[in-house]
Amino acid sequence: MALSDFNQEIYLVITTEVDKKNASKLADLLLREKLIPCVTFKNVESHFWWKGEINQSKEVQLMIKCKEENVNKVCNKISEWHSYELPEIIYFRVSANKNYHQWVNSI
Repeated sequence: MALSDFNQEIYLVITTEVDKKNASKLADLLLREKLIPCVTFKNVESHFWWKGEINQSKEVQLMIKCKEENVNKVCNKISEWHSYELPEIIYFRVSANKNYHQWVNSI
């Protein structure tokens, strides 16, 4: 594949959850509402400031793929259903190959 085959844009939304159960619950909600076609889980360890103290926690990172027209809905659903008081919600535009782009946009 040539680099020009990867010029189709989709969105990647990243958040973390306290455990696999909550991550799966959030992913299932987004999938059932057909806001996303796919989400990937990864176990991570986070170190962060919270309420004046340095903390660390084992979490599950969700890498959520979606089409442009759903990115705001996805972020709003994460805010609404997340188990954390202040969830991490980061999103950015990424390039995908044509076939993957078509699949993401078919949902």
